[in-house]
Amino acid sequence: MKTALIVVDIQNDYFSGGRLTLENSEQALTAALEAIGQAKQAGEVVIGIQHFTPSDGPFLAKGTVGADLHPAIADALEGCVVIEKHQADSFLDTDLGQTLAAQDVSAIRLVGMMTQHCVTHTALSPEAAELDVTILGAGCAAPTALISDIALSGLAGRCKVI
Repeated sequence: MKTALIVVDIQNDYFSGGRLTLENSEQALTAALEAIGQAKQAGEVVIGIQHFTPSDGPFLAKGTVGADLHPAIADALEGCVVIEKHQADSFLDTDLGQTLAAQDVSAIRLVGMMTQHCVTHTALSPEAAELDVTILGAGCAAPTALISDIALSGLAGRCKVI
């Protein structure tokens, strides 16, 4: 069983000074960076996901600094595949499924932002149904810690949350 770490939307707009600052974004960043380092050391596949909205969108607007990957994440993902998406589900209208299949991945671990939105939709995607899905809760953030906790609690009924 080959495992991939999927790093979902850890982008500048979610941090202090961004258009939609998330509670605990810095702690989630630290945990995500640790997960990336461990995955690389274990020889796992590491894939970044970058969400873009239209250039006039409220946040993550294509062409803005806010839509850029956080600099520490961009550095950590150097040499890794980064997939652009436009939907909450990282599989929807992207080649994530094909990328995982080509690498013979049968298990994914997710970290990222926002827990209640893109992480949840990716974990529960129809394309993830045949995969062993684990959420690394410390590597996730939402507008509030309570919202993140509620989302992780709900996800625990469908996948592993650690």
